Amino acid sequence: MHSSSLTAASRPERIREIEARAARAWPAAVVESLDGWRLRFTSGITRRANSVLPDESGGHYALAEKLARDEEFYGRYELPARYQISPAAQPPDLDRALAARGYRADARTCVQIAPLADLLDHAGGGAPGEVSIRGDPTEEWLETYCRLEGTTGTVAEVQRGIFARIAARKGFALLSHAGCPRATALVVVEDCWAGIFCVAADPEFRRRGAATALLGAVAKWACGHDAQHAYLQVMEQNAPARALYGRLGFETLYHYHYREAPAARSCR
Repeated sequence: MHSSSLTAASRPERIREIEARAARAWPAAVVESLDGWRLRFTSGITRRANSVLPDESGGHYALAEKLARDEEFYGRYELPARYQISPAAQPPDLDRALAARGYRADARTCVQIAPLADLLDHAGGGAPGEVSIRGDPTEEWLETYCRLEGTTGTVAEVQRGIFARIAARKGFALLSHAGCPRATALVVVEDCWAGIFCVAADPEFRRRGAATALLGAVAKWACGHDAQHAYLQVMEQNAPARALYGRLGFETLYHYHYREAPAARSCR
């Protein structure tokens, strides 16, 4: 199946499915349900794990009441209320309602998909090193990822917790060159879909095929676990990464962004 057919079929349902899979692939420490919405908290580390996923609607509460309850939830943790807004958000006018309340938009992100067969075809060729994939993150993988992302201390420990909570089959990919770890990726397989996260590489390796080699290895591993399609998220402003993923066969299915409460509402 080509990516064009993937993007065309049942778009609203597919978006909702991918958002749900991505939430399970990056699980928050605390998740509370509110009339179809999921309120997520993880010590304030990463937007996804500290935001409302409003992709379902129970229809039991008025919107104003739900927004007030969300602000109260995040206020308990001294965080501003934040929403992850995709085309699947419910109600459909939620983004407009949040903007009217002064919530600012941030972090516009492309969600891209590709058939794994296409990814394997495009990612062929020699790798600038060796790629290993393990079911749990080794200390070397964790240290490399934290170094490449510049995370330390509490942030690193919270991310370790996120990785430990992933219930689906997962693979932590590490590319090494001359005995030194140079790039990382995480793949999470659920049903026939493989979510790709944590793609990071040493700056001097970014134009030497490290990411391509990693993604090729990840695709092969995911195919071995019955996955057929891949999805990933990339910031819209990250033109080099979008160009790389485009060369590997990925196409943008949809965008999401966050809406964050103004300071006056952050501890309500």
